Amino acid sequence: MEVTAIHVHTLSLDEVEGEKADGSQDACVIEIETDEGITGVGEADSSPAVMNAVVNAPVSHDKSKGLKHVVLGRDPFDVEAIWNDMYEASYFYGRKGAAINAMSGIDMALWDVMGKATGRPVYQLLGGKHRDEVRAYASTLFPADPTNTEHMRREARDALDDGFTAIKFGWGGFGRRRADDVALVGAAREELGPEFDIMVDAGMIWQDDVKGGIRTTNAVDEAHDIFWIEEPVFADNVDGYRRFSRACETRVVGGEEEYTVYGFRDFVDRGEVDGVQPDVARSGGITHMEKIATLAAERGIPLYPHGYSTNLIIAANLHLIAANRNAPLLEYCVEDSPLRWDVTVEDFPVEDGTVQVPEEPGLGVTLDRDTLDRYRTDFAF
Repeated sequence: MEVTAIHVHTLSLDEVEGEKADGSQDACVIEIETDEGITGVGEADSSPAVMNAVVNAPVSHDKSKGLKHVVLGRDPFDVEAIWNDMYEASYFYGRKGAAINAMSGIDMALWDVMGKATGRPVYQLLGGKHRDEVRAYASTLFPADPTNTEHMRREARDALDDGFTAIKFGWGGFGRRRADDVALVGAAREELGPEFDIMVDAGMIWQDDVKGGIRTTNAVDEAHDIFWIEEPVFADNVDGYRRFSRACETRVVGGEEEYTVYGFRDFVDRGEVDGVQPDVARSGGITHMEKIATLAAERGIPLYPHGYSTNLIIAANLHLIAANRNAPLLEYCVEDSPLRWDVTVEDFPVEDGTVQVPEEPGLGVTLDRDTLDRYRTDFAF
């Protein structure tokens, strides 16, 4: 078997709010064809236009070429070798960021091909599953107005109605004034009761005020018992993470902006985090997610895969979580966007707070061609 074509589907809503931290407003779907008629799909969670360039760029030299020049003609089962070759071929413009994002989507599609070719779900290729269903948490945003407690109550009620037992609020107007932060989380806690888990994603708001962020985190946690504080500072501020981890009672987690096991090793060891959140569509695909999961298990901390885009990421994360004993939670974006829900024919409903692990070969998803056609975007500069 060999790869015969790579298609980059760049999708976008008709209107994108540039100031809103909503990863379901556009999407980049990677599709790989083979000479045996098996097609694999993946997602690269980054700027779709940039992903298209990374895949289709011409060759400059051996350390600077578009990724298609590495993958075409290769056996999809050589996934580890292909990953390493893509890393070397993008070394001048990669190593982190866009190149790894694009590699992640290609890698995900290769694993989908391998699963379909063998008639096995991806979790079996990863060594088998530890669970049939995964506890999910509703992932949503704080209001832009930090005094809008009704937004918090509404999102909390929706999560309860949808059967969740945990919810995460992120970004928005959080982190600007301590009293507002306490009140926002307090409004959600009043609706949800004491047993419901609440996570807070600070969206790197305290990069320039670590001590202030620690004080706010402890104030919110003491008042309302949060499950974790996520991304309090920039990913590269590893020392800042260590300061938070040592000073906060609640869990300190992060990693959605980190790349490959190489980056996560320093993040875990020097940052002293209480859990890691690599994104399968950003951090190195399934190949490096497995390495990161092993690293986390060796250090005795959980893997909490990040995912705030389409059902392709939901499917990949379900397989990864099923295959790793130290991965207890599924991030479940609840944004009201057709790119979140309609890119695949299949959906993954929450029932009694959990989502079933797919049993079909590969990732267990089928692209909805009507959605691809409706939101296809040819970017002009």
